[in-house]
Amino acid sequence: MDLRELYQDVILDHARHPRNFRGLPDASHLAHGHNPLCGDRVTVFMKIEADHIAAVSFEGRGCAISTASASLMTEVLTGLSLSQAEAMFQSFHAA
Repeated sequence: MDLRELYQDVILDHARHPRNFRGLPDASHLAHGHNPLCGDRVTVFMKIEADHIAAVSFEGRGCAISTASASLMTEVLTGLSLSQAEAMFQSFHAA
């Protein structure tokens, strides 16, 4: 399997079976996102305890890429310290 096939498989899996797709009643933070060009709408919930991300989830509707991206993000961020998450954010936006 080449890298392109692996990428497609991961995206399709997360789009069809998103991880952490639910509200988070005890969230300490939340953010709403809307892309008016395509209509995607996502709400991200985050629970921060001390200096780490204890939980991340999301709800909403969007295309396969939007859903898969949110799903992957929740898996990557959960358990990180705030400084690790900030470094990842900066690295992502610098690319």
